[in-house]
Amino acid sequence: MRSAAMVVLLLAALSSAAAAQPTAGRLLTLEQAVERARTASFDVRIAQADAVIASADAAGSHATLRPQISVSANALDANEPQLGMPVARQAYGAASLTVPLFTPSGLPAARAADAGALAARTAVSATANDAVFNVTQGYRRIQLADAVLEARRTAVADQEGHLRVTEQRVAAGKMARYLTARDRAAVAIAQQAQEDAASERDQAANDLAAMLDLTLAPLSVEPLGRDTLADVREVVLTRALRQRPSLVAAEQRVTAASAGVAAARGAYRPSVALTAQTYNGGSSPSLGRSGGQVSVTASIPVVDGGWRSAAFIKARAQYDRAAAARDQMRAGVARDVANSWREYEAATRNNATAAAALTDAQEQLRVASLRESAGKAIPTEVLDALSLVASARETLARSIARYDIAIAAIHHAAGDFTP
Repeated sequence: MRSAAMVVLLLAALSSAAAAQPTAGRLLTLEQAVERARTASFDVRIAQADAVIASADAAGSHATLRPQISVSANALDANEPQLGMPVARQAYGAASLTVPLFTPSGLPAARAADAGALAARTAVSATANDAVFNVTQGYRRIQLADAVLEARRTAVADQEGHLRVTEQRVAAGKMARYLTARDRAAVAIAQQAQEDAASERDQAANDLAAMLDLTLAPLSVEPLGRDTLADVREVVLTRALRQRPSLVAAEQRVTAASAGVAAARGAYRPSVALTAQTYNGGSSPSLGRSGGQVSVTASIPVVDGGWRSAAFIKARAQYDRAAAARDQMRAGVARDVANSWREYEAATRNNATAAAALTDAQEQLRVASLRESAGKAIPTEVLDALSLVASARETLARSIARYDIAIAAIHHAAGDFTP
């Protein structure tokens, strides 16, 4: 109970400090950052373009299975009797129709292209899932930097307050003068740590702005707070194996590779095509004003120099590779769930111990301050207590950020689109 109360008190203090000293610039909520990552991040835009390319390739593969019609206008003036050619003039229009009647390799190839396009579209979701997790980490980094910066501002204020007390006691002749220099050095060290935290905060904001393709302007984020998780590990694993976009895309690539094997096998079978042509025009000498022809062609390559067998071997190897990648992805999903859940458990325990450590450090500072007021404390006792409290504040803030990131990692492993 005491640990939970300390967490609530720290979060309230950080929220009030953020309200008292806001970062210049517009407020970017985590929900807004996640939504932009899903739709406008660089990796998602690239994946979307790849999906469009794959869909176009799939549409092109279907075109070979459909009738093809062409119309042409022609003019000919032949005057080469020296080559045994008759002197002739022609002006005519022509139309041709080609219908594939039986193409055993064409349909499986089109199915393979369709499955590949579907996998590319699913890969967009996988990329978005990764982008959401990366942006959530970047957002939590800014929140942590804000919390650390506020903790170090408090540490500077504490050190400056202790310096004033020391100066008063030195002026009253109750302490040695050299202790003033010691306290001034402690203030300087705290100020350096504060400036380091401010620099890290600005760099974290710049990193997130670049990740989201935002203008490099000061960003204000929501204060750090503890997230919640209602799932259990078995439910997360089941959901991950069912919906993790990267695993679903891997399954679809296996389907595409299987269709590719069927297409390569179909090259051993005959193909049949219907061709029809028409003619309408005039010629000199006159050969008639119209005409046409219809033909059906069945063909099968007898000797191809090994092309078909090589294509089949390649297609089979591509299938084996896709299946291995799918199995590797499935094992990786189970690993990600296990690791993220273990990190969540560690972060939960460490969060409680960090809160308890802050309580104990604050109690030690209270006692040291009382001892100093009574003249019983040694010169470094209060400084040590101040340093311990400052470190405990940062440790608790870092444990909260770690806890939140662990929850985001669980959602990422499960294939969720929320942090």
